[in-house]
Amino acid sequence: MGMESVENEYCLSNYVNIEPLSLDAIRKRVLDIYVESVDVSKNIAKLDPEKRTAFRYMLKSERVFQYVATTLGKIARLPPKENLNSFYADLLDIATHGRYNELRKQASLAVKVISSMWKEYRSKILSSGLNAKNVSREFVGRILSIVKRKVKLVELTKEISYVAKNTPCIDFSKPLIIVAGMPQVGKSTFVGAVSSAKPKVSPYPFTTKNVIIGHIKLGEVVIQVMDTPGILDRPIKEMNDIERRAVAALRNLKAVVLYFMDPSPDAYYSFEQQVAVLKNVEELIGKEKIIVVFNKIDKLSKELLEKHKKVVMDMGYSKLVEISALHKINVWTAIAFAIERFDALFNTTYLELLKLYSSSTTSISGVFSSLSSTSS
Repeated sequence: MGMESVENEYCLSNYVNIEPLSLDAIRKRVLDIYVESVDVSKNIAKLDPEKRTAFRYMLKSERVFQYVATTLGKIARLPPKENLNSFYADLLDIATHGRYNELRKQASLAVKVISSMWKEYRSKILSSGLNAKNVSREFVGRILSIVKRKVKLVELTKEISYVAKNTPCIDFSKPLIIVAGMPQVGKSTFVGAVSSAKPKVSPYPFTTKNVIIGHIKLGEVVIQVMDTPGILDRPIKEMNDIERRAVAALRNLKAVVLYFMDPSPDAYYSFEQQVAVLKNVEELIGKEKIIVVFNKIDKLSKELLEKHKKVVMDMGYSKLVEISALHKINVWTAIAFAIERFDALFNTTYLELLKLYSSSTTSISGVFSSLSSTSS
């Protein structure tokens, strides 16, 4: 099918690049730096012992200052969340419980305090002679105390680093399809069937803990397909962090949503529960962005299928796709409907390009050509 991963410059890690830190890790590194030997130049070595000792401990203290100022400076220079795409900003808010910008400000203030203190102590150490060791140790103690008191949220760098490294790159200029729904309705199976992504598929709920991006390359068009964690029927404030990542995608991204439902008798969640979540998603993003997908149609009778279809169609969904992601039945029809809807919503013309491509591709011939690029 010509599917492949697509590199782009829109990765969160390009903007938020930081190593996970802790107060203990900073303290250990500071002490390691302090006890390391320092080389004193020949000119300094010729000085009297008091000045030579003072210079040596000034160098040790300077190394400590440079490490702490550089480390905290990287946190302080993280981009304000207001300068990031709203989806990425939401993910950082979820990870830090809304304290991302507060951490940046704490680090910035600490750098200013430490820099001012270093100017004072540099001269003080150099003028302390044989007492320079005690003065330098006092400086190191104070600098560690400032980090502890001023940067109380430093442990949040672990969560920020995790989010930056595990959030997929999204090209906001290309079409995006979000696959959403409750756990165990077949979202990951579908994304794995149509795209380059290989999400983990499991018989247990909440296997997908982060958003996952797969790519479909059809001729000149690259379609991004996002697998999202399952959402349960409850208010956003009661959701866990895994669910809130899915909500962040739905709320912030320019996309069409394939809302997956499992109408089979042995579904993990009842059909009524799945309808309730559909209503929640409607309230979040509006009905016009949603295409309902009935998955696992090979596992239920025609009578039950028609009964469930009527419920959804009575809610105002005239376009409903019936598929089996596991057996790859109608999976490309779902993609085609999503692109058709994307064009209608965002005034693009991807469907026309896909028609040209599908006309020369046996495996999906006719899937796109039968659709109108202006219908919604």
